Parts: sequence; structure tokens; C-alpha cells
Amino acid sequence: MVIYRFVTALLVRLSYPIIRLIFKGKHGKQRVGSLSFNFDKCIWIHAASVGEVNAVKPLINQILQKYPLKNYIITTMTTTGFKAAKSISHKLAASLFPLDVGFIQKRFFESINPELIILVETEFWPNMLYMARQKHVPVVIVNARLSDNSFPKYRNLRFFWKPVWKAVVAVNAQSEKDKRRFLGLKFKNVVNTHNLKFCIALPEFDKQTLRLEIGYSEDDFIIIWGSSRPGEEKLFKEVFKALKAKISKLKIIIVPRHLHRIPQVCNIFKDFDYHFYSNLGVPEEILLVDEMGILNMLYALSDIAIVGGSFYDFGGHNPLEPAFYKIPTIIGKYHHSCSDSVDRLLENKGIIVSESKNLANDIMNLYEKKELRSELGVNAKNTLKLNSDSLKLNLNILDKFLG
Repeated sequence: MVIYRFVTALLVRLSYPIIRLIFKGKHGKQRVGSLSFNFDKCIWIHAASVGEVNAVKPLINQILQKYPLKNYIITTMTTTGFKAAKSISHKLAASLFPLDVGFIQKRFFESINPELIILVETEFWPNMLYMARQKHVPVVIVNARLSDNSFPKYRNLRFFWKPVWKAVVAVNAQSEKDKRRFLGLKFKNVVNTHNLKFCIALPEFDKQTLRLEIGYSEDDFIIIWGSSRPGEEKLFKEVFKALKAKISKLKIIIVPRHLHRIPQVCNIFKDFDYHFYSNLGVPEEILLVDEMGILNMLYALSDIAIVGGSFYDFGGHNPLEPAFYKIPTIIGKYHHSCSDSVDRLLENKGIIVSESKNLANDIMNLYEKKELRSELGVNAKNTLKLNSDSLKLNLNILDKFLG
């Protein structure tokens, strides 16, 4: 640890003029630990990116409501995470995470004076934890997880991490498996508080009313592919061609993960009748969604949801949103970014994991078996309910340090 601190500080000091040129503006100053405000005391929450921010958002809102007189700051590694964090509450200051270098972390600590640090999932930064230990700031990890890849790496480097892990006073693990792994690394006060990602609260919709508003009929059979990634639209086109003759009144909705890919998707479906959500009329057989922020609504009106980013190696996207609406859901085998959610849904028979070659058959099986669709949706919703105590369990532990 001493060597790490010395080397990182030396390298950054030698290259500091270049770093200041690279990190220009407000965000750049945040990266080197300079803030435009100071706190006498505060609660520091750190979440890596959008996924972690969204997972911890209900917990943050509860803390803000219960302890309104405290100061709060949230840091993220990414600008998209930063934007998501800023939108949570005006009571919550936001910053990009400062470089994990000794003197930069010290500057940041002196600006915000944290009385408690809440880390989301597994955000271990040596100099940050070293500074927390030096200043006797307790660190609590919420929604803590150790993946199949990271656990052996941390175990093999435990000699390096052990001194700074002493700053961690409590670990709120996502699952029993994660709990065992943290205990295996000799963390103290490890509790299975379940997964905060399951504590989602989305807008409620009346399915039939929503369909009529958009222009679909009650007996349309609607399949949505949410957050599609490159290669998946071509796969869906082939599946659609195979299903058209077998499914009466089949309609499909495609929601690309990134809107800049809309022209590519249009080109793929150029031989079909399609229209854009932004120019909504009577729906054609294919609806291409060219607006952000409406995926949940479209999940709610569908008969089957396919969660994208999972049929090719992109890691997958959140399957809990269609689960909230009891929509029978299919996800591909490349879902390592959301494996915890998928595993929990699989345990309760609330999702189907498919492959490209089997996708059309899996869809037809659900189409032909209405009871199976209903069962899958109900099981998925029940999975959320079974883990809904996570918010309460996390709050109970944090109360010990916030009260």
C-alpha cells in the first residue's frame, strides 16, 4: 500500500500540468479534488455509474427524508452517472469522483469533511479508503457484491487490501453468496440485505387504455425488444419473418439502446412497414422508438418482452422493468452485467434465458401457452416482492451511523 500511494502520487505530480490541461472546466476540477463548495460535515455516497445510481436511488431518497438536516454529496465515475445522480434531489450535491491519488483525495476530504461514506456495490479505491481510515471515517458498503471474476482477484491480493479494508465497518450484501465471499475476505458485520435493485417503483399503467392511446388494438400481439444493441435488430428481423405467418396480428416494437443507431435500424427493416414513435399514427407492423425515457411504458403494453444487449456479448440490460409489469420476459445468455437479477428471477421461474437459434421457438412457445405467459409474469413480479425488504434492511443498518 505504501508503494502504491508513493507511485500514484509521484506519477500524478510529474504529469500534473498535463492533467490540468486534460481536465478542464468544472468537471475537470472535480477530478482533481477541487470543489466550488465546502461542508462542515457531510454524508458521502459513491456509485460508479448509472446502474448503481439507479439501484441506490430509493435508499438515498429515504435517507434524505429521514435525516433532512445533514449535508450529502454523491460521486460517480461517469458523466452519465453524474447526470443521473444530479436528478435525484436538489438536497444532494453531485461531483465526479476525484482521482485516487493521495494528495487529491486529501484535498477532496478536506472540502467535504465526510462523517460517513456509503459505497455502492464494490467501489474499492485504495487512497480513498486509506484516507477514510486515517480520518476515522466509517465506511458502509450497500448492495455489496463480488462477482465470480473479482472475488478470486481480491482474495489473491488480500495482503494489499487488508490495511484499508479496516475502514469498512459494515457490509450490506446483495445475496447469501456475496455474504459468504465478503466473510471469506475477513470483512466484519456482513449481512445479507438482498438486492436494492429489486426495490423499484415505476409508474402504473392500464394496459388496454395505453394500447388504445398509442393506436394498438386489444387483440394485437405485441413483442418488444428493449435496449437493442448491434446485431440484435438483424436477429429480430429474422425472428419476425419466421413468426409473421404463425402469429395473428403480430406487432413488434424496437427500442435501440442508443438513438444514434436509428438510421442503421431503419436500413435493416427497409423492406418492412415501419413508423417512428415521434411521428405516431396508426401503428404499422413495426414501431421504431426514436425517443428516450418511454421504455417502461412500452414494456407495460406488451405481451412479451425481450431484454437486449444479451444475445451478443454486451452484458445485458435490466430485466426487472418488464418484471414490474408482469410481462413474460426473455433474455439472452450474455447477461453478466445483470446476472444477479437474472439468477433471482430464474430461481422463481420468472424469466426465460434463450439463445439466438432458439429465440423464435421460445417466443412461439409463450404465444401458444397463455397460462405460461401469465405464470412467468406473476413469478417475476413476486420475485420483486420477495426482495422488497432490502430498503428497510439497509436503512436499519445505516441508522446506526446516521442517527
